Amino acid sequence: MRLEDREWKAFSFIEIFDIRKGFYNKKPDMNEDGRIPFIGATANNNGVTGWSTLDAIDRASRTGSGKNEAFNKKMFSGNCIVVTNDGSVGHAYYQIADFTCSHSINPLYLKDRILTTPLALFFIVMIEKQAVSFEYARKWRPSRMVSSKLMLPVKDDGTPDYDFMEIYTKELMVKAYLKAYKHFY
Repeated sequence: MRLEDREWKAFSFIEIFDIRKGFYNKKPDMNEDGRIPFIGATANNNGVTGWSTLDAIDRASRTGSGKNEAFNKKMFSGNCIVVTNDGSVGHAYYQIADFTCSHSINPLYLKDRILTTPLALFFIVMIEKQAVSFEYARKWRPSRMVSSKLMLPVKDDGTPDYDFMEIYTKELMVKAYLKAYKHFY
């Protein structure tokens, strides 16, 4: 399977993903007992800048005093790709667990298909290729992301070839695994 042997087509992000806005809130208190990742605009640690608790997230507010939004607006379901739109603009990460985040994050939920780890990894590479068009002064907020384009391999009918993306990534993962562990064989 080679990328060069595939036909590619540009899709707008909105055709592929449900684009959400992160929560405009002060960072909730971080806690060593926290189990909920806080995703921020960083280029490190899969976007995780700390760990919080459900109670601390519920208490957090924009001003730092008193709740300002319902809890469900502060939490996001996992199994999505999060993209930094500020600071380290254009970094993308697969977030498997439920999380909370800052407004510097765009959570992306795949439409029309369940997002698997190999598929997420393929998308991340393609999304990060767009980062060169954005920087701190030109944030990649959801309002800009809807008009951004994503190049993807397509099937004969012009729809994204998710099966190819998944199989291609799995093959790369197996090759990397075998290369890393070849001295055991």
